[in-house]
Amino acid sequence: MHDPFQFARASRHGWLANADPRLKIVWVACLSLAAVLVDSLPELLMLFLASLAGASGLRLSARGWAAVGGSLLAIAFSTMVSQGIFYGGVPRTRLFTLLPPFDLLGWQLSGIHFYREGALYGLAQSLRWLSLSMAGLSVCLSTSPERLLSALVTLGAPAGLAFIATTALRFLPTMLDEWATVRRARWLRGDRGRWRRLPTEISLFPTVLSSALRRAATLATSVSSRGFSPTAERTFYPELRMRPLERAVLACLIACVIGLALSKSAAWFSTKPSPAAAQGLAVRFDLGGHSARRVACSASGRRS
Repeated sequence: MHDPFQFARASRHGWLANADPRLKIVWVACLSLAAVLVDSLPELLMLFLASLAGASGLRLSARGWAAVGGSLLAIAFSTMVSQGIFYGGVPRTRLFTLLPPFDLLGWQLSGIHFYREGALYGLAQSLRWLSLSMAGLSVCLSTSPERLLSALVTLGAPAGLAFIATTALRFLPTMLDEWATVRRARWLRGDRGRWRRLPTEISLFPTVLSSALRRAATLATSVSSRGFSPTAERTFYPELRMRPLERAVLACLIACVIGLALSKSAAWFSTKPSPAAAQGLAVRFDLGGHSARRVACSASGRRS
Protein backbone atom coordinates (compact mmCIF):
# COMPACT_ATOMS: atom_id res chain seq x y z
CA MET A 1 0.00 0.00 0.00
CA HIS A 2 1.37 3.41 -0.95
CA ASP A 3 1.79 6.14 1.62
CA PRO A 4 -0.81 8.82 0.75
CA PHE A 5 1.16 11.53 2.56
CA GLN A 6 4.54 10.88 0.98
CA PHE A 7 4.12 13.91 -1.30
CA ALA A 8 4.12 16.25 1.74
CA ARG A 9 7.66 15.38 2.79
CA ALA A 10 10.53 17.36 1.34
CA SER A 11 14.22 16.59 1.64
CA ARG A 12 15.85 19.29 3.78
CA HIS A 13 18.90 19.66 1.56
CA GLY A 14 19.83 22.27 -1.01
CA TRP A 15 20.19 26.02 -1.08
CA LEU A 16 16.77 26.76 0.41
CA ALA A 17 17.24 24.41 3.36
CA ASN A 18 20.72 25.78 4.04
CA ALA A 19 19.57 29.40 3.93
CA ASP A 20 19.33 31.31 7.19
CA PRO A 21 15.82 30.84 8.65
CA ARG A 22 15.72 34.51 9.68
CA LEU A 23 16.06 35.48 6.02
CA LYS A 24 13.19 33.15 5.09
CA ILE A 25 10.94 34.59 7.80
CA VAL A 26 11.68 38.14 6.64
CA TRP A 27 11.04 37.01 3.05
CA VAL A 28 7.57 35.76 4.03
CA ALA A 29 6.88 39.00 5.92
CA CYS A 30 7.93 41.10 2.91
CA LEU A 31 5.72 39.06 0.59
CA SER A 32 2.81 39.52 2.99
CA LEU A 33 3.24 43.31 3.02
CA ALA A 34 3.66 43.41 -0.75
CA ALA A 35 0.46 41.37 -1.20
CA VAL A 36 -1.42 44.05 0.75
CA LEU A 37 0.18 46.97 -1.08
CA VAL A 38 -0.12 45.86 -4.72
CA ASP A 39 -3.47 45.56 -6.44
CA SER A 40 -2.98 45.21 -10.20
CA LEU A 41 -2.86 41.83 -11.91
CA PRO A 42 0.68 42.24 -13.38
CA GLU A 43 2.07 43.18 -9.97
CA LEU A 44 0.30 40.27 -8.27
CA LEU A 45 1.55 37.91 -10.97
CA MET A 46 5.12 39.08 -10.36
CA LEU A 47 4.58 38.51 -6.63
CA PHE A 48 3.39 34.97 -7.30
CA LEU A 49 6.39 34.29 -9.53
CA ALA A 50 8.66 35.54 -6.73
CA SER A 51 7.10 33.03 -4.34
CA LEU A 52 7.55 30.29 -6.94
CA ALA A 53 11.21 31.24 -7.28
CA GLY A 54 11.68 30.62 -3.57
CA ALA A 55 9.68 27.37 -3.71
CA SER A 56 11.93 26.09 -6.51
CA GLY A 57 14.50 25.29 -3.83
CA LEU A 58 12.26 22.56 -2.41
CA ARG A 59 13.22 19.01 -3.26
CA LEU A 60 9.82 17.42 -3.71
CA SER A 61 9.04 14.28 -5.64
CA ALA A 62 7.07 14.37 -8.88
CA ARG A 63 3.96 13.36 -6.93
CA GLY A 64 4.60 16.18 -4.47
CA TRP A 65 4.84 18.83 -7.17
CA ALA A 66 1.71 17.40 -8.81
CA ALA A 67 -0.17 17.69 -5.51
CA VAL A 68 1.02 21.27 -4.97
CA GLY A 69 0.16 22.28 -8.54
CA GLY A 70 -3.26 20.67 -8.33
CA SER A 71 -4.00 22.47 -5.06
CA LEU A 72 -2.96 25.82 -6.55
CA LEU A 73 -5.11 25.31 -9.64
CA ALA A 74 -8.10 24.26 -7.52
CA ILE A 75 -7.82 27.37 -5.33
CA ALA A 76 -7.47 29.71 -8.31
CA PHE A 77 -10.30 28.06 -10.27
CA SER A 78 -12.76 27.99 -7.36
CA THR A 79 -12.05 31.62 -6.45
CA MET A 80 -12.47 32.83 -10.03
CA VAL A 81 -15.71 30.89 -10.51
CA SER A 82 -17.26 32.05 -7.24
CA GLN A 83 -16.33 35.70 -7.80
CA GLY A 84 -17.36 35.56 -11.45
CA ILE A 85 -20.84 34.39 -10.50
CA PHE A 86 -21.49 36.45 -7.37
CA TYR A 87 -19.72 39.66 -8.38
CA GLY A 88 -21.91 42.65 -7.52
CA GLY A 89 -19.77 45.60 -8.61
CA VAL A 90 -20.48 47.86 -11.53
CA PRO A 91 -19.74 48.04 -14.35
CA ARG A 92 -19.70 44.35 -15.15
CA THR A 93 -19.57 42.49 -18.43
CA ARG A 94 -21.61 39.34 -18.85
CA LEU A 95 -19.59 36.60 -20.53
CA PHE A 96 -22.17 33.81 -20.52
CA THR A 97 -25.34 32.75 -18.75
CA LEU A 98 -25.46 29.71 -16.52
CA LEU A 99 -29.17 29.91 -15.73
CA PRO A 100 -31.61 32.09 -17.71
CA PRO A 101 -34.17 34.33 -15.96
CA PHE A 102 -37.06 32.41 -14.39
CA ASP A 103 -40.02 32.80 -12.05
CA LEU A 104 -39.97 31.28 -8.56
CA LEU A 105 -43.12 31.47 -6.42
CA GLY A 106 -44.15 34.71 -8.07
CA TRP A 107 -40.69 36.27 -7.90
CA GLN A 108 -38.94 37.25 -11.12
CA LEU A 109 -35.28 36.19 -10.81
CA SER A 110 -32.66 37.52 -13.21
CA GLY A 111 -30.83 34.20 -13.53
CA ILE A 112 -27.21 33.32 -12.91
CA HIS A 113 -24.52 34.89 -15.07
CA PHE A 114 -20.75 34.81 -15.23
CA TYR A 115 -19.07 38.25 -15.26
CA ARG A 116 -15.65 39.15 -16.61
CA GLU A 117 -14.81 41.69 -13.88
CA GLY A 118 -15.68 39.16 -11.20
CA ALA A 119 -13.36 36.55 -12.72
CA LEU A 120 -10.51 39.06 -12.85
CA TYR A 121 -11.17 40.09 -9.25
CA GLY A 122 -11.15 36.42 -8.21
CA LEU A 123 -7.88 35.88 -10.07
CA ALA A 124 -6.30 38.81 -8.21
CA GLN A 125 -7.47 37.51 -4.83
CA SER A 126 -6.29 33.99 -5.62
CA LEU A 127 -2.84 35.27 -6.62
CA ARG A 128 -2.53 36.95 -3.22
CA TRP A 129 -3.52 33.75 -1.45
CA LEU A 130 -1.31 31.53 -3.60
CA SER A 131 1.74 33.75 -3.11
CA LEU A 132 1.50 33.61 0.67
CA SER A 133 0.69 29.89 0.61
CA MET A 134 3.75 29.05 -1.48
CA ALA A 135 6.01 31.21 0.69
CA GLY A 136 4.76 29.62 3.91
CA LEU A 137 4.98 26.13 2.42
CA SER A 138 8.56 26.75 1.34
CA VAL A 139 9.60 27.86 4.83
CA CYS A 140 7.81 25.02 6.63
CA LEU A 141 9.12 22.23 4.39
CA SER A 142 12.70 23.49 4.21
CA THR A 143 13.34 24.50 7.84
CA SER A 144 13.71 22.21 10.82
CA PRO A 145 11.73 23.14 13.97
CA GLU A 146 14.98 23.73 15.90
CA ARG A 147 16.27 26.29 13.40
CA LEU A 148 12.86 27.90 13.15
CA LEU A 149 12.66 28.25 16.94
CA SER A 150 16.12 29.80 17.06
CA ALA A 151 15.22 32.25 14.27
CA LEU A 152 11.98 33.34 15.92
CA VAL A 153 13.65 33.95 19.28
CA THR A 154 16.54 35.80 17.61
CA LEU A 155 14.08 38.07 15.80
CA GLY A 156 12.49 39.03 19.11
CA ALA A 157 9.51 36.69 19.38
CA PRO A 158 8.66 35.49 22.92
CA ALA A 159 10.34 32.18 23.62
CA GLY A 160 7.13 30.59 24.89
CA LEU A 161 5.11 31.48 21.80
CA ALA A 162 7.96 30.44 19.51
CA PHE A 163 8.19 27.10 21.32
CA ILE A 164 4.44 26.52 20.93
CA ALA A 165 4.56 27.36 17.20
CA THR A 166 7.51 25.08 16.46
CA THR A 167 6.02 22.28 18.55
CA ALA A 168 2.78 22.47 16.56
CA LEU A 169 4.83 22.41 13.36
CA ARG A 170 6.70 19.33 14.62
CA PHE A 171 3.41 17.58 15.37
CA LEU A 172 2.14 17.87 11.79
CA PRO A 173 4.36 15.17 10.22
CA THR A 174 3.85 13.01 13.30
CA MET A 175 0.08 13.19 12.85
CA LEU A 176 0.45 12.44 9.15
CA ASP A 177 2.48 9.35 9.98
CA GLU A 178 -0.12 8.31 12.55
CA TRP A 179 -2.91 8.78 10.02
CA ALA A 180 -1.04 6.70 7.43
CA THR A 181 -0.41 3.95 10.01
CA VAL A 182 -4.10 3.73 10.93
CA ARG A 183 -5.07 3.67 7.26
CA ARG A 184 -2.59 0.89 6.58
CA ALA A 185 -3.96 -1.12 9.50
CA ARG A 186 -7.50 -0.72 8.17
CA TRP A 187 -6.34 -1.75 4.72
CA LEU A 188 -4.63 -4.89 6.03
CA ARG A 189 -7.79 -5.86 7.87
CA GLY A 190 -9.71 -5.91 4.61
CA ASP A 191 -11.35 -2.48 4.63
CA ARG A 192 -10.67 -1.69 0.96
CA GLY A 193 -14.01 -0.46 -0.34
CA ARG A 194 -13.59 2.36 -2.81
CA TRP A 195 -17.09 3.74 -2.31
CA ARG A 196 -16.59 3.87 1.47
CA ARG A 197 -13.33 5.82 1.30
CA LEU A 198 -14.70 9.14 2.60
CA PRO A 199 -16.56 7.63 5.60
CA THR A 200 -13.45 5.58 6.38
CA GLU A 201 -11.22 8.66 6.37
CA ILE A 202 -13.64 10.46 8.68
CA SER A 203 -13.73 7.50 11.06
CA LEU A 204 -9.92 7.68 11.41
CA PHE A 205 -10.09 11.11 13.03
CA PRO A 206 -10.94 10.02 16.63
CA THR A 207 -8.04 7.55 16.67
CA VAL A 208 -5.55 10.10 15.36
CA LEU A 209 -6.86 12.78 17.73
CA SER A 210 -6.55 10.55 20.79
CA SER A 211 -2.99 9.67 19.81
CA ALA A 212 -2.15 13.37 19.38
CA LEU A 213 -3.57 14.18 22.81
CA ARG A 214 -1.48 11.43 24.41
CA ARG A 215 1.64 12.74 22.71
CA ALA A 216 0.85 16.30 23.84
CA ALA A 217 0.40 15.16 27.45
CA THR A 218 3.69 13.25 27.33
CA LEU A 219 5.48 16.28 25.88
CA ALA A 220 4.02 18.59 28.55
CA THR A 221 5.16 16.25 31.31
CA SER A 222 8.63 15.97 29.80
CA VAL A 223 8.99 19.74 29.41
CA SER A 224 7.83 20.53 32.93
CA SER A 225 10.02 17.82 34.47
CA ARG A 226 13.09 19.34 32.81
CA GLY A 227 12.40 22.76 34.27
CA PHE A 228 11.44 24.58 31.08
CA SER A 229 10.67 28.26 31.66
CA PRO A 230 9.42 30.48 28.82
CA THR A 231 10.90 33.59 30.49
CA ALA A 232 14.41 32.21 31.06
CA GLU A 233 17.22 33.22 28.73
CA ARG A 234 17.95 30.51 26.17
CA THR A 235 20.96 29.54 24.12
CA PHE A 236 20.92 27.67 20.81
CA TYR A 237 23.44 25.37 19.19
CA PRO A 238 24.60 25.75 16.53
CA GLU A 239 24.26 29.51 16.47
CA LEU A 240 22.72 31.12 13.44
CA ARG A 241 25.22 32.99 11.28
CA MET A 242 24.09 34.96 8.26
CA ARG A 243 26.45 34.96 5.31
CA PRO A 244 27.33 38.15 3.39
CA LEU A 245 25.19 37.15 0.43
CA GLU A 246 22.21 36.56 2.72
CA ARG A 247 22.76 39.95 4.35
CA ALA A 248 22.71 41.57 0.92
CA VAL A 249 19.49 39.74 -0.03
CA LEU A 250 17.94 40.79 3.30
CA ALA A 251 18.84 44.43 2.71
CA CYS A 252 17.38 44.27 -0.83
CA LEU A 253 14.12 42.77 0.45
CA ILE A 254 13.68 45.44 3.11
CA ALA A 255 14.61 48.22 0.68
CA CYS A 256 12.14 46.95 -1.93
CA VAL A 257 9.28 46.76 0.56
CA ILE A 258 10.03 50.21 1.96
CA GLY A 259 10.24 51.68 -1.55
CA LEU A 260 6.97 49.98 -2.53
CA ALA A 261 5.23 51.31 0.58
CA LEU A 262 6.51 54.85 -0.03
CA SER A 263 5.52 54.82 -3.69
CA LYS A 264 2.03 53.50 -2.94
CA SER A 265 1.57 56.05 -0.16
CA ALA A 266 2.63 58.86 -2.48
CA ALA A 267 0.25 57.61 -5.16
CA TRP A 268 -2.66 57.41 -2.73
CA PHE A 269 -2.10 60.87 -1.27
CA SER A 270 -1.53 62.48 -4.66
CA THR A 271 -4.79 61.15 -6.09
CA LYS A 272 -7.21 64.06 -6.45
CA PRO A 273 -10.92 63.51 -5.76
CA SER A 274 -13.43 63.89 -8.54
CA PRO A 275 -15.15 67.30 -9.05
CA ALA A 276 -18.38 66.00 -7.53
CA ALA A 277 -16.58 64.64 -4.49
CA ALA A 278 -14.60 67.86 -4.12
CA GLN A 279 -17.79 69.92 -4.30
CA GLY A 280 -19.40 67.68 -1.67
CA LEU A 281 -16.43 68.11 0.64
CA ALA A 282 -16.51 71.90 0.12
CA VAL A 283 -20.21 72.06 0.96
CA ARG A 284 -19.71 69.84 4.00
CA PHE A 285 -16.87 71.87 5.47
CA ASP A 286 -18.12 75.31 4.41
CA LEU A 287 -18.97 77.30 7.53
CA GLY A 288 -19.71 80.61 5.82
CA GLY A 289 -23.04 82.33 5.30
CA HIS A 290 -26.16 80.40 6.20
CA SER A 291 -24.24 77.30 7.39
CA ALA A 292 -22.29 79.37 9.90
CA ARG A 293 -25.48 80.97 11.23
CA ARG A 294 -27.09 77.53 11.56
CA VAL A 295 -24.13 76.20 13.51
CA ALA A 296 -24.14 79.31 15.76
CA CYS A 297 -27.87 79.03 16.45
CA SER A 298 -27.63 75.33 17.27
CA ALA A 299 -24.68 76.00 19.55
CA SER A 300 -26.52 78.84 21.37
CA GLY A 301 -29.57 76.64 21.72
CA ARG A 302 -27.49 73.89 23.37
CA ARG A 303 -25.94 76.41 25.80
CA SER A 304 -29.37 77.68 26.83
